[in-house]
Amino acid sequence: MKITDSKYMIILLGFILLLLTVWLSLTSSNTVKPILYRLNNMAYDVQLRTRLLTQSHPIITSPVVIIDIDERSIHDQGRWPWPRSKLAELINDLSNLGAVVVALDMTFPEPETNIVSTVSQALQSKHLTNPQLDKNLQAIIPDFDNDIQFSKSLHQGETVMGMTFLFDREQIGGILPKPLFTLTTANEKQLNFITARGFMTDIPLLQQSAEGIGFLNAFPDDDGTIRHNPLLVRYGNNLYPSLALEATRLFLLLDKISLVTAPYDNKETLEGIQLGKQIIPTDDKSRVIIPFRGRKMTFKYYSATDVLNKKIAPHTLDGKLVFVGTSAIGLGDLQSTAIQNAFPGVEVHATIADGILTNNFAYTPPWASGAQLAITVLLGILLIFIFPFFGPGMLSLLTIIIISGLIFANNLLWEKTGLILSMLIPILFTGAFAIVNMTYGFLFESRRREQLKNIFGQYVPTQHIDEMLKTNESYGMLGEDREMTVLFADIRHFTAIAESMKVTEVKELLNQFFTPMTQIIFDHQGTVDKYVGDMIVAFWGAPLLDEKQKAHALQAAIVMQESTVKLKEEFAKRGWPEVNIGIGINSGIMSVGDMGSKFRRSYTVLGDAVNLGSRLEGLTKYYGVGIIASQYTYVGQEDIVFRQLDRVRVKGKRSGLDIFEVVGLRKSLDNERLKEIELSEQALEFYFAQEWNKADELFTRLHHNHPEVVLYSLYLERIKGFRQNPPDKEWGGVYVHLEK
Repeated sequence: MKITDSKYMIILLGFILLLLTVWLSLTSSNTVKPILYRLNNMAYDVQLRTRLLTQSHPIITSPVVIIDIDERSIHDQGRWPWPRSKLAELINDLSNLGAVVVALDMTFPEPETNIVSTVSQALQSKHLTNPQLDKNLQAIIPDFDNDIQFSKSLHQGETVMGMTFLFDREQIGGILPKPLFTLTTANEKQLNFITARGFMTDIPLLQQSAEGIGFLNAFPDDDGTIRHNPLLVRYGNNLYPSLALEATRLFLLLDKISLVTAPYDNKETLEGIQLGKQIIPTDDKSRVIIPFRGRKMTFKYYSATDVLNKKIAPHTLDGKLVFVGTSAIGLGDLQSTAIQNAFPGVEVHATIADGILTNNFAYTPPWASGAQLAITVLLGILLIFIFPFFGPGMLSLLTIIIISGLIFANNLLWEKTGLILSMLIPILFTGAFAIVNMTYGFLFESRRREQLKNIFGQYVPTQHIDEMLKTNESYGMLGEDREMTVLFADIRHFTAIAESMKVTEVKELLNQFFTPMTQIIFDHQGTVDKYVGDMIVAFWGAPLLDEKQKAHALQAAIVMQESTVKLKEEFAKRGWPEVNIGIGINSGIMSVGDMGSKFRRSYTVLGDAVNLGSRLEGLTKYYGVGIIASQYTYVGQEDIVFRQLDRVRVKGKRSGLDIFEVVGLRKSLDNERLKEIELSEQALEFYFAQEWNKADELFTRLHHNHPEVVLYSLYLERIKGFRQNPPDKEWGGVYVHLEK
């Protein structure tokens, strides 16, 4: 393609415009920078509202709930502020409803007036009292001290009180609580926390009764809109937590936090806050981008008057982190936020706490500005050499596509990774350069519009811009430790089976076995880890969390055994050997993720809990049962019938472990089977207690009635040995398995 003088001119204008755009990105001008900051905030608000408000957002399921002192509560219970005796009653009611932590979005910097003291002083001032009356009044003053009542209610549960920091004056009111973190000398000099000059805390009586204290300050941007909030504020060389951080820390039973820093420009810069094993991404001032989940009332709200009037069902708040605040218009706690104006301040705290608990934070890292500049330069150079060759019609369409692509790519990046990059500068450049091109084309190149349309088809693929904007990041599954359940299922005596069959038949048999077993695992929300020869390994609890993972794994194992019975019939028709399987199930902390080498990787689980599951599968042969579960999987599974098999110590373990046969679903077992299991466990108790005669009598009866059960003959043999060589008194019933 020949580049004419007019094209050279528009390309030159493009580079001038790009240099101007780069200057806008880098300038520290007090005139330009606030304008760009305001435009960026407006773009973020539009993007956030578009993402959330165009979706259907019912009340979310969250461990965080809000007790609302709403208009109805004020109408029913009286004007605000309420007597602290009423607040004490509210706190007590919340504890009775099962709340784990209660955080109060309010402060109490002054003691409440005692009505008896007021009356006494009034009577004395008018000389209407006498010594006996004075004595009587003084005696009942403590009974009308609402602060004492409130203090007692705070002390009985896990409560978090509020405080406020002052940034415009050095006023001090109250006593500072114990800091969450003390900065080192190096951190003091390098880290850039928001620093307070003064503070206002609750009266000491209430503050000392609370388990934690967190600041309530809102930190709006220059336009008065709240988009971020710091998790920590500095006063002196100490750091103090926000209400949300402190409440969540107590909820998670964590004592300390850690600061996550990285060097930028030869200076340590804050990147996040580590709470337990979780890292909360922040900016250099410890601010998080508030992870709004929707408009106000997205969380579950309960009216305070309903709590006080005992209209909330028992156990409603079991295991919940409760924030107490107000949505009433007249109480002044409605904030202008990025998602909505008049947003309850208490829900801002709840949103941050929910974000911590669900690890759901968007973030803009320190290198974001460099990435935005790189996108602007690369996109600008690309457009400089493409735009001049299109007519106005196609240029307009391409501009819309590019801007839409930038917005779409940014939204996708936000959704998938939580990373927020501002596309304002690239969009402004794209729009400005498109206008320059169209204006220049209209003035100087109207005769060549058709030619430019033809050039478009030759030089610019329709997906080119989209491909440039695609991220190079891998969305592989990062490794993590979590509570999971693992299942090992192995075909018994497979070596003998394989030796009696042709290789092609063995392959077909395994296919016929693995297919229904895999389907059963999928039907019960499990993940197939791998196939190892004749063994199938599966787990529950990843990649999706599963609150009923133990039940699902146990139910899958039961159905797998039932399916094996049907497979026997099918295999018999084909002249194949009989197939039986042993299944081991264990629950515990496991490491799960994308693991392997650069040549081959897989999504798998590792850890001692996984190894124990494998050991349990091996023990099914010894005890002659189909399914063995550990004590960790057994706990809480009331719909499934178990029979304790033994108390064992397997190879590689030092401590004893109770293991159980998974008999079946309770609803599917008859009374005779249940009686047998009850008698078996009674015999086992006698065995553990070294009451050999009683254990022998019961196991003998069970063996006589059920000679096919290996377990009974096994224990009769053990009892015979222990009669001759009794174990130590401290024995505890543990049997040591040395084989894997």
